[in-house]
Amino acid sequence: MLVHHLNCGTLKAPFIDVDSIVYCLLIETSSGLILVDSGFGTRDYSAPSLKMRFFLQYMGVPRLPDETAVAQIKALGYDVKDVQHIVQTHLHIDHAGGLRDFPWASIHLNKIEYLAAMKPKGLMEFAYDKTHWDHNPIWVPHEKPLLDWFGFEAIPILTTAEAEILLIPLPGHTRGHCGVAIGKPGNWLLHCGDAASPFHKGADLHSRGESAYKLDFLSENFANYVLGSHVPKLRGLLLNHSDQVRAISSHDIFSFQEASRVE
Repeated sequence: MLVHHLNCGTLKAPFIDVDSIVYCLLIETSSGLILVDSGFGTRDYSAPSLKMRFFLQYMGVPRLPDETAVAQIKALGYDVKDVQHIVQTHLHIDHAGGLRDFPWASIHLNKIEYLAAMKPKGLMEFAYDKTHWDHNPIWVPHEKPLLDWFGFEAIPILTTAEAEILLIPLPGHTRGHCGVAIGKPGNWLLHCGDAASPFHKGADLHSRGESAYKLDFLSENFANYVLGSHVPKLRGLLLNHSDQVRAISSHDIFSFQEASRVE
C-alpha cells in the first residue's frame, strides 16, 4: 500500500500570519485508489459559487488548478478513473469541492454527516456548499457496526488486501464529523479531520511549540466549539500507542512538510 500526502488547497488568509493547507490522502491499493477528503475542485476555481468566491478571497486561496486532487492524481501517473472510493471526514466547503471531479466514485461518510449536509443547522454547518453535490454523487452513508478502536468508536467501511479503512466519529466541528483510520493492527495512520489544529496550543496533537500557535488569541472554549472536545483523548491515544498510531489533521502544514510525500 502506498499513501500519497496531498495539499489540495493552500490557505493564506490575509488577516493573519498563518500558512495552511487542505490535507488529503491518496491511498494506492490492489483494489484501486482511495481518496481521503477531496479538497478544492476544478469548478471551485473555474465557476465558483457565491459562497465559494467569498471563502477563496477570505482565506487567501491562490486558486492553483495543479493543487486539485484530480490534477495531482494525473501528475502521479494514475488514471483518475481508478479512484473508485472517496472517504470524507466531513463535507465543509474546503473539503468537498473535489467530489465533482470524480462523479463515478462512491462517497463514504458518516450517515449523520450526510443528513447534516442535506439539512444544515447553525453556524458551523453554514460552511457546506450544496453545489459540491449538484452532480448527484453516489453517496454511501455509514452508521454501523460500531467497533472499538483504541477506546474510540469505529465504523469499518472498506477492506483491501493491504489495509482497513475506518471512520472514527469525532463530532463537534460538524454533527457527523469523523476521523479516518487507515492501516492494520500495529500500523495506523489517523486523519483527524478538523478535530485538531496545530495553530492553537489547546488543540495541538504534537506539541509544536509556541511559535506555531498563531491562533492562541482565541479562547480554548472557542477552539473547542469550532473543533470539538476530542483533543485530550486523541493526545492520550498518541501518547499510549505511539508505536502503532500516527496522526495528522486537515490543516496541519507542519505534519505535511515532515511527511514523506509517499509512504
